Amino acid sequence: MFPTNRTPTIRQLQLFSALVETQSVSKTAERLFIAQPSVSIQLKKLSELLGVELYHQRGKQIVITEVGQTVYRAAQQIACSFENLAIELNAYNGLQAGTLRLCIVSTAQHFMPQILGPFCREFPNIDVELTIKNRKTVIERAMQNLDDFYVLSHCPDDLALIKMPFLHNDLVVIAPERHELTRKPSVSLNRIIHYPFILREKGSGTRTTIDNFCRQHNIALHQRMMVESNDAIKNMVAEGLGLAILSRHSVENNPTTGVVTLPVEHFPIVSDWYLVHSKQRKLSLLAQAFSDYIHQHHVKRR
Repeated sequence: MFPTNRTPTIRQLQLFSALVETQSVSKTAERLFIAQPSVSIQLKKLSELLGVELYHQRGKQIVITEVGQTVYRAAQQIACSFENLAIELNAYNGLQAGTLRLCIVSTAQHFMPQILGPFCREFPNIDVELTIKNRKTVIERAMQNLDDFYVLSHCPDDLALIKMPFLHNDLVVIAPERHELTRKPSVSLNRIIHYPFILREKGSGTRTTIDNFCRQHNIALHQRMMVESNDAIKNMVAEGLGLAILSRHSVENNPTTGVVTLPVEHFPIVSDWYLVHSKQRKLSLLAQAFSDYIHQHHVKRR
């Protein structure tokens, strides 16, 4: 029994779990969509309720106490129990309701609507929570097991993840429509390295694939600019600021006026999109239905 003869609320345990995982009050507030002062108030109430110090704050650093770690583990077990309850209820309701949680990298937003549209028409009463982040954040969320599935183009091998390739991800070279190389029927790799490039940031799936390609072919690209947005890169290419290498999905599904694809040797760079989930996550009936749908309608047609 707790000292005050009262138990913590689920919300308080969610807040504390988020604090442990983000190591930041502000990031906890951002993750759970509540005001930062409310987070601090609820965390203080939780400590008072339990009669222990759950964490210390040293400057900007959050240090979880030993008893705080114990509370965190218990909170995770409670959260897991509620997830399993939701799974059982969804199974009982026969997929009449439920929420599918997806977290995808930004480039995947150019093709996910074409996948989600037919799926949601097949299951009209379900909800979808779609989170769009950069690759680093998507991987962090996967490590914390926050969502049902993740969509990545370059999957780390050292994490406890189950991954299913379901769609080709071709990278192509784009140029301004009046660029001199657009008049060539074929362009060599040795030719393009003499032009400036606008590249995605280090750590992105696109950039990782490009860097691997350059090492394989022993070439170095002249990076003029580093930009974190595909749309911004396409607009800069259209203005003549350089060439770029982007996913064909980004180029063709959301076309930008004034940009064309170049016929460069050894292109497109062929890679895959992966549907990923944590090995520790028990798939709900809805999540399993989505996985089966992807396999039936996309994996088999690759």
